[in-house]
Amino acid sequence: MPNKLHKYSTENEFIVQNKSIIIYLLAFITFCISLGFLDYYVLPSSKTTDIITHYMIKTSRGKNNNNPQTVSCHYYTEKGFTFSTPKNYIEESDVELSYSLLFKSVTTVKSKNTDYTSNLSSNLSSNGMLFYCCCTLLLSIAISLKILLSKKGFTENTFYNIVCFNSFMVIVCLYMTYLF
Repeated sequence: MPNKLHKYSTENEFIVQNKSIIIYLLAFITFCISLGFLDYYVLPSSKTTDIITHYMIKTSRGKNNNNPQTVSCHYYTEKGFTFSTPKNYIEESDVELSYSLLFKSVTTVKSKNTDYTSNLSSNLSSNGMLFYCCCTLLLSIAISLKILLSKKGFTENTFYNIVCFNSFMVIVCLYMTYLF
């Protein structure tokens, strides 16, 4: 009679069969995020002059429906670029943009008088939520891969937690990409 009392991965057929698939998926997600960071921060960027055609101000109401407060300004340009700044309105329509090579993410925004680069909150800029969500996902993947690749056994519950949390963080990152 096989010993079914052990809860560890060496005894659970489901985990043994699907462990390599999860490891390859986590490695692929890590590659995609690393490619995004590499594109945004390391690879050279291209410059262009553009005109802001329109913008959208995102607001939120405080407690008890107080006056709306500006959360961010989302800008659209004539050449099809989009970017966001938190609470700072760009008054000039003529801007000089730098954008990444692979994903065409706006990395710098300058007008004739002001440099708005430090105020960017879109894409993978350090002011944006996507940056922190991707960093959290990368940390989670690193911990998950350490657990999955270790020689120690782990429970079926641990395996499901790894799959569910990383799936949730991928969905959050994709949603942040959609929003910003």
